[in-house]
Amino acid sequence: MTTCQSAPVVSIIIPTFNRGRFIASAIQSVLAQTYQTFEVIVVDDGSIDDTKSIVAEITDERVHYIYQRNHGRSNARNHALNVAKGKYIAFLDSDDLYMPNKLAMQIEYLETHSEVGMIYTSAVCIDEDGNRLPHTYEATVSGDIYKHIAFFTPVTITLPTVVVRKEVFASVGGFDENMHRFEDTDMWRRISKKYRIDALPIYTCELRTHDDNVLLSQDPNKIAFGLKYYVGKIFREDGSFGTSLLRRGAARIYFYYGGALFKVPQWRKFGVRLLMSSFCYSPFGFMRSGLGQVRQSIVEFFR
Repeated sequence: MTTCQSAPVVSIIIPTFNRGRFIASAIQSVLAQTYQTFEVIVVDDGSIDDTKSIVAEITDERVHYIYQRNHGRSNARNHALNVAKGKYIAFLDSDDLYMPNKLAMQIEYLETHSEVGMIYTSAVCIDEDGNRLPHTYEATVSGDIYKHIAFFTPVTITLPTVVVRKEVFASVGGFDENMHRFEDTDMWRRISKKYRIDALPIYTCELRTHDDNVLLSQDPNKIAFGLKYYVGKIFREDGSFGTSLLRRGAARIYFYYGGALFKVPQWRKFGVRLLMSSFCYSPFGFMRSGLGQVRQSIVEFFR
């Protein structure tokens, strides 16, 4: 294990809300790291389950528990950022897990690549019981990657895979507390405009799928509102990248979520609205992408 006191401290931020059944495993996956110079900051965002008592059973002095009234995960992460002591900042959702070498590999990379502000990795998906699922997230692009990651597709950076130099947040600011969806994608977008971001194409995290975070547990109205807010924010802030690039990106993210909602029978009308928004940003994009059948499905829906 890496225990040298001269090693840089990493602050691992874990926001949580009513995840008592998963929080202990998440924290234990940090404590089991081969890199051991870290602090864990758990921000309990108003849980009413047994989260507090479960965290209290973990006696490692590097684990710090903070309780606050429910203000949302962006506020919880910002609260932790304000008290973090680490040279580097890492994130973990309270239902996900680190693999043992995650921190060691990423800290070594950042220590030897001073030009890089943030590093992310690939991740696998697991079910509620920890069984591997077929879906994965792949870390594939490095450098000036704004156009690849700003609109969630074609490359999705998942929050637990990320390690960031702390000074980066002093430059770009904290998480947008008006956002309850896409706030992590928004953060990577903002970082990518100022810093080099590198990919480490190794699986370092297990992302858990369960009843509380699958699509069917979400509110489609909130998804639509979140998309509108985020796309509007990009157009306000990122005009220097050119209208054409922004419109193509907006079309992609609307199409991604529109297609997902369209496949759920009771949410098909929401899917249609988002797909039509995609048309508005890129009227001919579906035909160019070989997606004419989806377009035909929308036409038939309105008949």
